[in-house]
Amino acid sequence: MAGEVKKPRPKKCKACQVRFQPDRPLQEACSPKCAIDLVRIKAEKKRKRQDRERLKDLQPLSHWHSKAQAVFNEYIRLRDKDEPCISCGTEDAPQWCAGHYRSRGAAGHLRYNEQNVHKQCNHHCNQKLSGNIENYRVGLIKKIGVKAVEALENNNATKKWTREEIEEIRKKYSKMVKQLKKNISEDP
Repeated sequence: MAGEVKKPRPKKCKACQVRFQPDRPLQEACSPKCAIDLVRIKAEKKRKRQDRERLKDLQPLSHWHSKAQAVFNEYIRLRDKDEPCISCGTEDAPQWCAGHYRSRGAAGHLRYNEQNVHKQCNHHCNQKLSGNIENYRVGLIKKIGVKAVEALENNNATKKWTREEIEEIRKKYSKMVKQLKKNISEDP
Protein backbone atom coordinates (compact mmCIF):
# COMPACT_ATOMS: atom_id res chain seq x y z
CA MET A 1 0.00 0.00 0.00
CA ALA A 2 1.04 3.61 -0.55
CA GLY A 3 1.16 4.77 3.11
CA GLU A 4 2.87 1.68 4.50
CA VAL A 5 6.36 2.22 5.96
CA LYS A 6 8.91 -0.53 5.46
CA LYS A 7 10.59 -1.89 8.54
CA PRO A 8 14.40 -1.80 8.49
CA ARG A 9 16.12 -5.08 7.75
CA PRO A 10 17.57 -7.09 10.64
CA LYS A 11 21.18 -6.25 11.41
CA LYS A 12 23.99 -7.10 13.80
CA CYS A 13 24.37 -5.06 16.99
CA LYS A 14 27.67 -3.16 16.81
CA ALA A 15 28.22 -3.66 20.55
CA CYS A 16 27.30 -7.29 21.30
CA GLN A 17 27.24 -8.70 17.73
CA VAL A 18 23.76 -10.26 18.18
CA ARG A 19 21.31 -10.00 15.28
CA PHE A 20 18.26 -7.85 16.06
CA GLN A 21 15.31 -6.14 14.39
CA PRO A 22 15.92 -2.34 14.53
CA ASP A 23 13.04 0.06 15.18
CA ARG A 24 14.75 2.88 13.24
CA PRO A 25 16.85 2.76 10.05
CA LEU A 26 20.05 4.13 11.68
CA GLN A 27 19.81 2.15 14.90
CA GLU A 28 23.16 0.45 15.62
CA ALA A 29 22.52 -1.21 19.00
CA CYS A 30 19.95 -3.76 20.08
CA SER A 31 19.28 -2.29 23.55
CA PRO A 32 19.96 0.81 25.68
CA LYS A 33 22.75 -1.07 27.47
CA CYS A 34 24.43 -1.88 24.14
CA ALA A 35 23.93 1.73 23.00
CA ILE A 36 25.87 2.93 26.07
CA ASP A 37 28.56 0.29 25.43
CA LEU A 38 28.76 1.42 21.80
CA VAL A 39 29.35 5.04 22.87
CA ARG A 40 32.21 3.82 25.07
CA ILE A 41 33.65 1.69 22.23
CA LYS A 42 33.56 4.63 19.80
CA ALA A 43 35.12 6.97 22.37
CA GLU A 44 37.94 4.45 22.97
CA LYS A 45 38.58 4.13 19.22
CA LYS A 46 38.69 7.91 18.90
CA ARG A 47 41.13 8.16 21.81
CA LYS A 48 43.40 5.52 20.27
CA ARG A 49 43.32 7.31 16.91
CA GLN A 50 44.29 10.58 18.64
CA ASP A 51 47.09 8.79 20.52
CA ARG A 52 48.46 7.47 17.21
CA GLU A 53 48.40 10.99 15.80
CA ARG A 54 50.24 12.31 18.87
CA LEU A 55 52.83 9.55 18.54
CA LYS A 56 53.41 10.55 14.92
CA ASP A 57 54.24 14.05 16.08
CA LEU A 58 56.76 12.68 18.59
CA GLN A 59 58.69 10.58 16.05
CA PRO A 60 62.14 12.01 15.22
CA LEU A 61 62.89 13.13 11.67
CA SER A 62 65.12 10.08 11.25
CA HIS A 63 61.99 7.90 11.45
CA TRP A 64 60.37 9.83 8.60
CA HIS A 65 63.59 9.88 6.57
CA SER A 66 63.93 6.10 6.83
CA LYS A 67 60.38 5.59 5.54
CA ALA A 68 60.85 8.04 2.66
CA GLN A 69 64.35 6.75 1.86
CA ALA A 70 63.10 3.17 1.57
CA VAL A 71 60.45 4.15 -0.98
CA PHE A 72 62.85 6.47 -2.85
CA ASN A 73 65.49 3.71 -3.05
CA GLU A 74 62.91 1.25 -4.35
CA TYR A 75 61.97 3.77 -7.04
CA ILE A 76 65.64 4.15 -8.08
CA ARG A 77 66.13 0.37 -8.31
CA LEU A 78 62.97 0.04 -10.43
CA ARG A 79 63.86 3.06 -12.59
CA ASP A 80 67.32 1.63 -13.33
CA LYS A 81 66.28 -2.04 -13.41
CA ASP A 82 67.60 -2.63 -16.95
CA GLU A 83 70.88 -0.77 -16.40
CA PRO A 84 74.18 -2.15 -15.09
CA CYS A 85 75.88 -0.97 -11.90
CA ILE A 86 76.72 2.71 -12.29
CA SER A 87 80.22 2.12 -10.84
CA CYS A 88 81.55 -1.19 -12.15
CA GLY A 89 79.16 -2.04 -14.98
CA THR A 90 78.24 -5.49 -13.70
CA GLU A 91 74.81 -6.74 -14.69
CA ASP A 92 74.51 -9.74 -12.40
CA ALA A 93 74.94 -8.71 -8.79
CA PRO A 94 73.17 -10.81 -6.13
CA GLN A 95 71.72 -7.66 -4.58
CA TRP A 96 71.18 -4.12 -5.85
CA CYS A 97 70.97 -0.86 -3.95
CA ALA A 98 70.35 2.79 -4.67
CA GLY A 99 73.85 4.21 -4.34
CA HIS A 100 74.36 7.91 -3.69
CA TYR A 101 77.12 9.69 -5.62
CA ARG A 102 77.39 12.29 -2.87
CA SER A 103 76.59 10.47 0.36
CA ARG A 104 73.64 11.31 2.56
CA GLY A 105 76.06 12.18 5.36
CA ALA A 106 78.14 14.58 3.28
CA ALA A 107 75.30 16.09 1.25
CA GLY A 108 72.01 15.37 3.03
CA HIS A 109 70.24 17.93 0.88
CA LEU A 110 70.81 15.63 -2.14
CA ARG A 111 69.50 12.44 -0.52
CA TYR A 112 66.29 12.51 -2.64
CA ASN A 113 67.88 13.99 -5.77
CA GLU A 114 67.34 11.51 -8.62
CA GLN A 115 70.50 12.59 -10.44
CA ASN A 116 72.56 11.86 -7.33
CA VAL A 117 71.25 8.30 -6.84
CA HIS A 118 71.59 5.34 -9.20
CA LYS A 119 71.48 1.55 -9.19
CA GLN A 120 74.64 0.06 -7.75
CA CYS A 121 75.78 -3.43 -6.82
CA ASN A 122 75.32 -3.56 -3.09
CA HIS A 123 78.06 -5.82 -1.74
CA HIS A 124 80.97 -4.99 -4.04
CA CYS A 125 80.72 -1.29 -4.99
CA ASN A 126 78.48 0.16 -2.30
CA GLN A 127 79.73 -1.69 0.78
CA LYS A 128 83.16 -3.15 0.01
CA LEU A 129 84.43 -0.14 -2.00
CA SER A 130 82.48 2.53 -0.06
CA GLY A 131 80.53 3.57 -3.12
CA ASN A 132 83.37 3.13 -5.64
CA ILE A 133 83.14 6.90 -6.17
CA GLU A 134 85.90 7.29 -8.80
CA ASN A 135 84.20 4.81 -11.12
CA TYR A 136 80.75 6.10 -10.07
CA ARG A 137 81.78 9.53 -11.40
CA VAL A 138 82.85 8.04 -14.76
CA GLY A 139 79.54 6.17 -15.08
CA LEU A 140 77.59 9.23 -13.98
CA ILE A 141 79.24 11.44 -16.61
CA LYS A 142 78.26 8.89 -19.28
CA LYS A 143 74.70 8.85 -17.97
CA ILE A 144 73.87 12.50 -17.16
CA GLY A 145 76.79 14.52 -18.62
CA VAL A 146 79.73 16.38 -17.15
CA LYS A 147 77.79 19.64 -16.50
CA ALA A 148 75.16 17.84 -14.40
CA VAL A 149 77.88 15.99 -12.45
CA GLU A 150 79.74 19.23 -11.77
CA ALA A 151 76.46 20.84 -10.68
CA LEU A 152 76.00 18.00 -8.16
CA GLU A 153 79.58 18.35 -6.95
CA ASN A 154 79.23 22.11 -6.50
CA ASN A 155 75.83 21.97 -4.81
CA ASN A 156 76.64 22.71 -1.18
CA ALA A 157 73.33 24.14 -0.09
CA THR A 158 71.97 23.14 3.29
CA LYS A 159 68.49 21.79 3.86
CA LYS A 160 66.44 21.46 7.02
CA TRP A 161 63.74 18.92 6.24
CA THR A 162 60.31 19.12 7.86
CA ARG A 163 58.19 16.09 8.57
CA GLU A 164 55.61 17.35 6.08
CA GLU A 165 58.20 17.68 3.30
CA ILE A 166 59.55 14.21 3.96
CA GLU A 167 56.03 12.76 4.02
CA GLU A 168 55.27 14.45 0.67
CA ILE A 169 58.42 12.91 -0.79
CA ARG A 170 57.37 9.48 0.51
CA LYS A 171 53.88 9.86 -1.02
CA LYS A 172 55.28 11.10 -4.35
CA TYR A 173 57.68 8.19 -4.72
CA SER A 174 55.11 5.66 -3.49
CA LYS A 175 52.89 6.70 -6.39
CA MET A 176 55.81 6.52 -8.80
CA VAL A 177 56.82 3.05 -7.55
CA LYS A 178 53.24 1.86 -7.96
CA GLN A 179 53.15 3.19 -11.52
CA LEU A 180 56.50 1.63 -12.43
CA LYS A 181 55.42 -1.73 -11.03
CA LYS A 182 52.20 -1.50 -13.03
CA ASN A 183 54.15 -0.68 -16.20
CA ILE A 184 56.56 -3.56 -15.57
CA SER A 185 53.73 -6.06 -15.05
CA GLU A 186 52.04 -4.88 -18.28
CA ASP A 187 55.19 -5.37 -20.38
CA PRO A 188 55.05 -8.63 -22.36
